[in-house]
Amino acid sequence: MASHPHPCEICERLEQIERGEHPGFIAHLQSGAFVLGDSQQFPGYALLLCKTPVPDLEDLDWNARLDFLRDLALCSEALSKVVKPHKMNVESLGNMVPHLHFHLFPRFQTEVDPLKPVWVQMKPDAPALNGARDRKLIGQLRLEIERLQRERL
Repeated sequence: MASHPHPCEICERLEQIERGEHPGFIAHLQSGAFVLGDSQQFPGYALLLCKTPVPDLEDLDWNARLDFLRDLALCSEALSKVVKPHKMNVESLGNMVPHLHFHLFPRFQTEVDPLKPVWVQMKPDAPALNGARDRKLIGQLRLEIERLQRERL
């Protein structure tokens, strides 16, 4: 079984969010934080970072696990409604950073190779997260999360 690392890249990002320093921060949710990814090769790429420092979903107690999955569904729905992809890829790997997080990749038919997995297409010179450029998208996602939360209460 994987163990949670110290230091931890995701814990550092969560601390950055708490200090108001993460340029891609979208929203605080019950189980974690929703952020845009560092690379925007796939426009709208985002992550849900679990606030509890555990390596895997099954390391959360049952209620926390359900909270995290509900938040993940909320993030996926909000991202889909805002960026309108052809398909949404939702993945949890954690081999490199064993702190529970999910990647949300909007996929579009207009991609160079829409059938290939994102991980084999990542380019080192891909457009990076840019707080100024991505501010509008972050605002739209934040509003959609709030709208969906109100709708679900």
